Amino acid sequence: MGGKWVRVTFIIAVLFTTFLLIPLTASTATAAPAWQEIGVSREGTPIRALVLGDPSAQLRIVVLGQMHGDEPAGQRVVTALSRLTPPQGAAIWLIPTMNPDGAADGTRTNARGVDLNRNFPTQWRSQDKGTQEWSGSRAASEPETQTMMSFLQKIKPAAVLSFHQPFGVVDITHRPAREAGRQLAKWLDLPARVVDCTGPCRGTLTEWATAELDAIALTVELPASVRESEVSRAARAVMRLARAL
Repeated sequence: MGGKWVRVTFIIAVLFTTFLLIPLTASTATAAPAWQEIGVSREGTPIRALVLGDPSAQLRIVVLGQMHGDEPAGQRVVTALSRLTPPQGAAIWLIPTMNPDGAADGTRTNARGVDLNRNFPTQWRSQDKGTQEWSGSRAASEPETQTMMSFLQKIKPAAVLSFHQPFGVVDITHRPAREAGRQLAKWLDLPARVVDCTGPCRGTLTEWATAELDAIALTVELPASVRESEVSRAARAVMRLARAL
């Protein structure tokens, strides 16, 4: 009889302990950051963003990994950044690509043949139809452009970094971004200079972000070939910039 009661008491104790531990474990677990859908492409492909840190932080930075679908290295930088922790008081928003259709096809343009970096409203003008730098039929004609504009107007970032290839330079065309751009270039081991486009450079993301958001807006041109060590260095450089701003 005594042995039976010992076994019953033991089973009750195990069940009671398990009952206590289950909610404790669930309440103390830290959920992984979740990707958010912020819009869709011309073909209906989701455009996603991930925030590192507190979204309500006073300092907000947006990092765009890719605008042109044939320039993939910035997406690797975003992946590396997603594994890091931002400094206290900063939120870093990551967008792997705003052109998922172009990324899938390996093309500069979106699915409609528009160069998204000629489609933003600031100083937009119709140009280069039938080429890889077509501005689109009107300013902000493309859903990808509209998505980025709406997202940035909502976030109101202090800085916007847009990764490109293949020229290996930090573009400091916009005066408000020059100090930060020179410092970022130093950490990236890249030159910093005003970059002249091969043709009319109007309707760009950084032009719009500078004029409409009063943000530090930088185009970061990575080299054509980017090693993993350079990807890691670029991710660390973004975090250093976040600490410096």
